[in-house]
Amino acid sequence: MIKKVLVFLTLFSSFLYADSLEDKYFKEFSAVGTKILDRYTPKFSTFKKVDNLLSETGAYKTLIIEVDSSKNMMYVKGKNDKGVKKLKTYKVSTAKKDIKKPLGVGQITSIALNPLWYPTDDTIQSFKKRGIDLPKVVPAGHKLNYMGSAKINLTHKVDGKDTFRIHGTIDEKTIGSYESSGCIRMKNSEVIQLVYLLNEFIDFRSMNDIKVVLK
Repeated sequence: MIKKVLVFLTLFSSFLYADSLEDKYFKEFSAVGTKILDRYTPKFSTFKKVDNLLSETGAYKTLIIEVDSSKNMMYVKGKNDKGVKKLKTYKVSTAKKDIKKPLGVGQITSIALNPLWYPTDDTIQSFKKRGIDLPKVVPAGHKLNYMGSAKINLTHKVDGKDTFRIHGTIDEKTIGSYESSGCIRMKNSEVIQLVYLLNEFIDFRSMNDIKVVLK
């Protein structure tokens, strides 16, 4: 119950933030190196796009998020005594070929909409080599906030590091490619769909009943 309250408060505070931005889509193109970044804030109405699935979530004992990096695809599945049913399919971006990526079964530790981004020291140094000074905390909606419209923190680790997430993006043209530093990137509207579906499932079950399978 405490976990559900914390998730609700996190989502509610994010709704207020989105409302303060006048609840609209906006784009701002900024040149960073050679890339054009598409900054995006979701409409609250985006949440209605998964309504046809929400009535089903209570029927499942486990929700499975499976990411197949060989195909850059994500499959959201519901599991109960009768078997497993595929609920949603998303195209995603996964780790660059030369980067060691997280694998195996894990869980979700937290969920946030319009999140802050806390880049690691390695990330800050990497950006600095490209002539970009990243702050230690990148505000929500900032043109350099690579979390996009939502982030889902995972328990997966690589060499002791546990800073891996499912999150949105500032450049949706890269979705479907091997582009990230280990995280799973989604289109902003689709990661919001996923967050809302997860939150609805948590109302029936708990966050511990959500499994994240990376392969």
